[in-house]
Amino acid sequence: MKRWMMTAAAAMLALPLIAEEPKKTETTPAPTTTTAAPDSALVAAAKRANRKGKKSATPVITNETLKSSKGHVTTTTNQRSLNMPPPAGPSWEEQQNAKRAEEKRIEAARAAQAKAEAAEKQRKLAAAAAQAEEGLYENPEDDPATAEAAADDAAGQKPPQR
Repeated sequence: MKRWMMTAAAAMLALPLIAEEPKKTETTPAPTTTTAAPDSALVAAAKRANRKGKKSATPVITNETLKSSKGHVTTTTNQRSLNMPPPAGPSWEEQQNAKRAEEKRIEAARAAQAKAEAAEKQRKLAAAAAQAEEGLYENPEDDPATAEAAADDAAGQKPPQR
């Protein structure tokens, strides 16, 4: 029931909106005989801003005012050469290249240091592994346990069993 009521209400509200649309009539614009180029958007805006007939302090430059103006453009037959001083320092590209080279050098130094640290760590690990494999003593006679076992064998005594 509510759906039917909502549809009917929407139709009742839309009906006046549809009925109020103005009818479109086909009119042909009168042909213009002027051959002047159309003004730019900026000039058209300036003309619209001056609708009340007030004269502005600055003139609006349009195609018509340019045609009626009597301005003169002068040129010279001999032009002096410009003497530009050489650049004071290295160019921007040279500075960037030097910066990149310095960054590469620093990165290479860091990589070499990391490689040396890794090699030192590997050497220490290899020495520790070799020491663990051989025992704490380079000479087996220096080992107290080995010396005690040899003394017991020489005396002919067996260690007590627990």
